[in-house]
Amino acid sequence: MMQESSLRKDLPPRFTVSQRSAVNPGRLLALGYIAMIAVGTGLLSLPFASHGCSVIDALFTASSATCVTGLIVKVTPYDFTLFGQIVILILLQIGGLGYMTLSSAFFFLLGRKTSLRQRMLMKESINFLNYRNLSRFAFTIFKVTIMVESIGALILVGWFRFMHGMSWAGSVYHGVFHAVSAFCNAGFSTFPDNLSRFSQDPVVGLLIPALFITGGVGFIVISDVARRIRRETLRLATHTRLVLTATATLIIAGTLFVLISEWNGALGSYPLHVKLLNAFFTAVTPRTAGFNLVSIRGLRTYTLLVLMLFMFIGASPGGTGGGIKTTSFALAFTEIGRVLRRRREVVMLRRTIKSDQVHRATSLVILGGFVVLTSTLLLVIFKRGDDVMRCAFEAFSAFGTVGISTGSALSPYLSFAADLGVWGKLVLILTMFFGRIGTLTIGSALMKGARASRIRPAQTNIVVG
Repeated sequence: MMQESSLRKDLPPRFTVSQRSAVNPGRLLALGYIAMIAVGTGLLSLPFASHGCSVIDALFTASSATCVTGLIVKVTPYDFTLFGQIVILILLQIGGLGYMTLSSAFFFLLGRKTSLRQRMLMKESINFLNYRNLSRFAFTIFKVTIMVESIGALILVGWFRFMHGMSWAGSVYHGVFHAVSAFCNAGFSTFPDNLSRFSQDPVVGLLIPALFITGGVGFIVISDVARRIRRETLRLATHTRLVLTATATLIIAGTLFVLISEWNGALGSYPLHVKLLNAFFTAVTPRTAGFNLVSIRGLRTYTLLVLMLFMFIGASPGGTGGGIKTTSFALAFTEIGRVLRRRREVVMLRRTIKSDQVHRATSLVILGGFVVLTSTLLLVIFKRGDDVMRCAFEAFSAFGTVGISTGSALSPYLSFAADLGVWGKLVLILTMFFGRIGTLTIGSALMKGARASRIRPAQTNIVVG
């Protein structure tokens, strides 16, 4: 039984500092994703994978798929062959779950024990707090993924076939692709206009968000809720309650804001029920999903600013999305309240939060802000003074692994990234990588393990504010 106390356990005492520095799971995790991107780039560069795709565009597409972002510089159904589209589908499935999650699940299925290094990578990959039973948990993730994606695919296949008149082959392909892409929060679509053609379709407009919200809340939350439903636990863990509260708050607040701000704007021509549907979809898709029912380019500037905030926050720990995560945002926001109220500890949901977790959340917010600001600055430089808002929106979308974009001048179906040169695309590739792997994980991958020092420098005071 996974109690809340077990969720907060860290590495066992026998796991020493020297072992941590020797293995460095952050570095190995980053190298694993780099290897996947390299393989994907090679496959998409093959002549039978596309109808003409440069190496930089293949690299960008492979990075966007592996990092489950959805920014595109090539129109997926037009510029890639069936082989290329299947490669993209496989990349986003592996990238969404994490390659260590899949390998650990197969090891459990085969009855093989995972090594210490594999368990550490698994822990780093899904932000799992409990060191034990990771292989079993990975297999649970695998089963949940197959089940949810299968249910979503079956509904979409039937809906496309009987309500939209598609062929069985087309219905199956589009249904499976979008179910996987939605659950993995990828935002890739086999329709050139993404999901704009379904702007008045309630099934597509509600099922797709249901899939990417489920994938975005994280497998730890899904597992905890399932245990509570089966009455294996008396109450939900604090982490689960925080994620669900933050997610519900952002969905409700975002929907109301988009509905009000775009009432006579992008939503002006729709009847009330369609306005509600599109406001809801537009509010939840920036939380790392990347699909769109309405044109992002047609939204007002202040709406784009709020969507940028949502993209920066992203999904939840252990989920298939990016960003700083809902829990980090909530902890950092609560920490500000603690400082203003001059309280000694951060208290959330009637629980005192450990100071090191608050520091980690604050560091994530600061590092994430640094990444998107640096990315925006570089995009403006490489685009030579182009619209700062468009550059910033693309940078936030890349960091949050979202995929929505203000659009390209080359084609209404492409992202703004398609207008960038090689250096601009490389900046976005690195930004997507940071957003998917995590800024702290990247930082730990670049830093050598430090041993605790017995020498403590004298304390002093610094004037702040």
